[in-house]
Amino acid sequence: MKYQNQFWLLFLLLIAGLLFTAQPVQAQYSTKNKKAIKYYQKAREYLRKRRYDEGVEYLEKAVKKDAKFLEAHYQLASIYTRIFFNEQGAGEKVMGHYRQILTADPTNKRYIHLNVVLGEQYLKNGKYTQARNSARRYLDARINSPKVNLRAERIIKTCDYASEGMKNPLAFKPTQLPKPLNTLHFQYFPVLTADQNTMIFTGVKNPPSRRIAPDESMYVSYKKDGLWSAPASISENINTADNEGTCSISADGKVLVYTVCDNRRGRVRRGVIGGCDLFISVKVGDKWSEPKNLGPNVNSRSWESQPSLSADGNTLYFASRRRGGKGGLDIWMSKRGADGKWLPAKNLGDRVNTSGDEVSPFIHVNGRTLYFSSDGHQGYGGKDLFSVDLFSLTKEGAKNLGYPVNDHRDQVGLFITTDGKKGFYTQEEMVNDRITTSVLASFDMPEEIKPKITSNYVRGYVYDMKTKQKLEAAIELVDVNTRQLQTSVKSDMKNGSYLIVLNNGAEYALEVKKSGYAFKSMQFNYTKGKDKKPLEINIGLEPIGAGVVFTINNVFFEYNKYTLLDKSKVELDNLVKFLKENPEINGEVSGHTDNIGDKARNKELSLQRAHAVRDYLVENGIDASRLVYKGYGDTQPAASNDTEEGRAKNRRMEFKILKLNKK
Repeated sequence: MKYQNQFWLLFLLLIAGLLFTAQPVQAQYSTKNKKAIKYYQKAREYLRKRRYDEGVEYLEKAVKKDAKFLEAHYQLASIYTRIFFNEQGAGEKVMGHYRQILTADPTNKRYIHLNVVLGEQYLKNGKYTQARNSARRYLDARINSPKVNLRAERIIKTCDYASEGMKNPLAFKPTQLPKPLNTLHFQYFPVLTADQNTMIFTGVKNPPSRRIAPDESMYVSYKKDGLWSAPASISENINTADNEGTCSISADGKVLVYTVCDNRRGRVRRGVIGGCDLFISVKVGDKWSEPKNLGPNVNSRSWESQPSLSADGNTLYFASRRRGGKGGLDIWMSKRGADGKWLPAKNLGDRVNTSGDEVSPFIHVNGRTLYFSSDGHQGYGGKDLFSVDLFSLTKEGAKNLGYPVNDHRDQVGLFITTDGKKGFYTQEEMVNDRITTSVLASFDMPEEIKPKITSNYVRGYVYDMKTKQKLEAAIELVDVNTRQLQTSVKSDMKNGSYLIVLNNGAEYALEVKKSGYAFKSMQFNYTKGKDKKPLEINIGLEPIGAGVVFTINNVFFEYNKYTLLDKSKVELDNLVKFLKENPEINGEVSGHTDNIGDKARNKELSLQRAHAVRDYLVENGIDASRLVYKGYGDTQPAASNDTEEGRAKNRRMEFKILKLNKK
């Protein structure tokens, strides 16, 4: 969560006394001014008592007496780094004191490393020339400190990388989202449903202060007729007096995973395992369920946050500081098993994680393009946004999204729409190295960084064809060529609604299943899907009964032959399963054609194809006595033969329930 660095403030306050008392008293100072030394010693007394305001006051008096008092400058910089780091202008004050030290005594080996600290700060502010010069001054001093040397070398490498990358900027023109959005003091980490009509984000109403910690909550806004509604609290079940935020939503908007942290008094609420845990809530109708901890396979005794759900809600990516990582914060992944339980999380490995920090993962709805933020991969300074194709056969490494999407500032919290055309993120306003406010913004995705595989979706509701009652049903999407399950969801138990993501470049069978209802399937060919548009399809299920007829949609034959193609097995295996689950059914497999060509040949071909399907069912365990087959040629059209679309509907296989045997 954005303000989780506040957690360290308490820790720093506890150790600050040790930091200041542990510094040895020097017999000789860099100043001879007795008044300055007296002020300095008085300041140290206050610091030992943790009276930091008085300590700063006397340190400032000391440097006023002698502007070259190195120890006093260093002590002031330490306080603004460790204690008052959230004060307005703290970063600039630190840099000012370091510059005073290096100007007064540029070769002092005790302070020469401050060139690297200054260089890193220049880098954060996008001052690449000053950053490179500071790092070079340190390296030219030839100090034997391997760790600091590496930091200096990294500064120079980053400056060179940035200078080269900025020569070829991407087309990037972000715009702030319109009112009534962006009315809170802070808003960040936006996520959207696949249809782009629901947005959820983390928000803070009032500005935090030294005494008042930020109260993070989740807000939701709905788009209607192109306009966003005023943000409202997502649910009383989710938002509390404590901090909730950095969430992810499934493509259909029904599964929410979000972050819950210990409250500010240190009490553990809702069974939080570590400092921050991931929780899940499910939407039924218009109500969110009571959130549940995702459990020890996902959450650890450490820190988990910034979740990203796959489109179907069955794979979860998140940031964690747990043991077994590559460095600081890493990105991990967990899958939901068939029993609904989350499996042990796995580290995403070297293609994603480094010895630095990797955070804010975002998995595109295509299920394979992962975007994330990192300060470990080569970038422009701070945390940059990267992408990686998780399924790439070449196992190529993470790709920097480039300038000006990335610059010297930290970039976190990217969301990309289903079609890959729009990106959403947070713009921060900085004053004196301090974030003063943040707003939600969007931009047209540059072609160079769009997901290679984009997606569309089909949505609607499932209902009983006789009673018109909305139904909860299992919906599975399978790639007919690879026979791999792509998505498995359920329609809403109250309103029957569903949404399934379809990735471009594949051919799909969609199966809808509910006990007591006839087999239902649909076919989607997205092999040339870039021009496809989202579909609205309401799915009617017919109760099992004698006389019920349903189309077997995803059965394919060689041209003008009755040889089944391998990709037919997805559909036929599901039909086998349906008949095994309903052993009372006796049925007829029938073949049908359009009216193109010789009628006798059409009838013969339809009979041969029906025979082939019946044989497949028998070979896979269905008793032959339960099945008959017939070929009707073009005598029973389902649509007009005057159009290609109609003729395509007429070329079909059907199954008719003839009778129901007593169980």
